[in-house]
Order: sequence, then C-alpha cells, then structure tokens
Amino acid sequence: MPLSSDPKKHRITEITRRDIVDALVLGKESFHGRLDLISFLKRVWPLGAMPSQDSRFQDAEGDIWQHMVNNSDWDLPELLYRRLGITDISDERFARFLETCVHPLVTPDPKRINELVTLFNEALKNDGFVMRSSGHISGRPIYKVLAAAGTGGVGHEYEIVLSFAGEDRDYVEGVASILKASGVSLFYDAYEEVTLWGKNLTEHLHQVYAGSARFCIMFISRHYAEKVWPSHERRSAFEKAVESKEEYILPARFDDTEIPGLYKATVYADLRKKTPNEFASLVLQKLGRPQF
Repeated sequence: MPLSSDPKKHRITEITRRDIVDALVLGKESFHGRLDLISFLKRVWPLGAMPSQDSRFQDAEGDIWQHMVNNSDWDLPELLYRRLGITDISDERFARFLETCVHPLVTPDPKRINELVTLFNEALKNDGFVMRSSGHISGRPIYKVLAAAGTGGVGHEYEIVLSFAGEDRDYVEGVASILKASGVSLFYDAYEEVTLWGKNLTEHLHQVYAGSARFCIMFISRHYAEKVWPSHERRSAFEKAVESKEEYILPARFDDTEIPGLYKATVYADLRKKTPNEFASLVLQKLGRPQF
C-alpha cells in the first residue's frame, strides 16, 4: 500500500525520521554529496513555490541561501527540522529525500551508497519499509523506498508524467527522449509497453496520474480537449493537485484551447515558441537538474 501524500497521515514515524536525520547530520560526509546544498534541496522541495520567512527574499530558496550559504547562521538541524519541517512533511517527500541522498548524481561512491542504504533500512524496517534498487542509470543503481513486502512505492515512481493527445506525439516524443537521456524518471506510454500489458488501463492510468509523481506535464491542444483518454488523465491529475495542495500540474500549450478545471490564471509554457529541446531544458530546470 503506497504511503499517503497527506502529511497528517504518516506511516514513517517521527522516531524513524529523527534516527535517520540525526545520523546524517552527525556524519562526517554531507548528505547532499557532490551537489551544493540548494541544488540538492530543490530536487526534494519546491523551494521556488514555498514562501520566504525573511522579508528580503521572495521564496524559500532565497532565505535558505541567505542563512545557510551566505551568512551560515543556521546549522543543519535548524534547516531540516525547523525550516523544512522534515518530521512533518509527507511520507512521499521524506522518501524522496532519502532516495535523493543515494542517487548516483549526488553520491557517486558505491561504498558510501551502501553505507547509507544500510543506515536507512535499519531505521525503515521498524515501520515496515525497505529501500531497494529499482533500476539503473548510467550503469549505476538507483534506489526506491518500498513497502517491505515489495508492494507499493512510497516515494516517486516517476518524477514526471506526460499527458497528451496522440496527434501531438511527435513533439512530446522529442521531449520524452531528451528527459529520459537526462536520467529523468518519467511516464510516457511508448516506454511502458511491458508495464501496461494486461493492465486495466482505466485503473492503472488513474494510479499514474493521481499517484506520487512530482509533476504532471499537460500538453494542451484542441485534440487534447477532445480525446477520451487525455480527459481521464487530467481528471486524475486534478484530483492529485487538489489533494496534495502543492504545485503539480505544469500546463504547456500548443494553442489557446480552454481546459475545464484548469485555472485561467495558471502560468503555462508556450510550445509555439519552444522547440522540444528548449522545452525539455525548461523541465530540467524545474526539476533542479543539470542542463544538457
């Protein structure tokens, strides 16, 4: 059973979280590895969408940079416990924090990764979860927090899910191929032939688009508004957006077609002015990832 995205319904307890975070803070090596602190945090928290606690800055990225990098007047416990509320965030986000700590982009040393995975698993087992390898990137394992029985991920099975109409596939395919080559975990139907085989498509797509992905990119066009499956996908995505109360749907427009349920004030990317490469670069920036 996947963990709830509701921070009030934790299955990873505060005791487990503190055991892990205290060990990371007291360790000799930084939990953000070879990334700078802000780049690491942006892979876990939407800092640009979080309010600043310092009137001099517009968002959380600004005030965290000020107090952790520029002035260094906060220590790591103050950052993680007080500013980022790591004992109160959703289980999904906490799992994403752990998974990011052992991502090869962050921690390239296999020995260090094994040490961290062992540390995390020793604590997670008390709540019925385990961190296991879920695939590879550039020949190196990537890890995911799972229910101990092996069913139901707790972090992000996908970073990005793509919702689009078949008529717009050529453009979307170009974006998907660049994101995949950049190491982004994404749901794009053409990459899911084996996964989708034999599934109840209605139920599975609901799980994907209302699930634990970080963002849903909605490729809007007149075709997208008319088709049955895109309508099902966006209803599921809207459900997730309402439940999570976080930035989730990223609209990208081929034209000005109105989409029921999408606020008109929502800022969108204009695909009429961007090539697939340029748009993929924008997505990578949104994820806080290195640019190609």
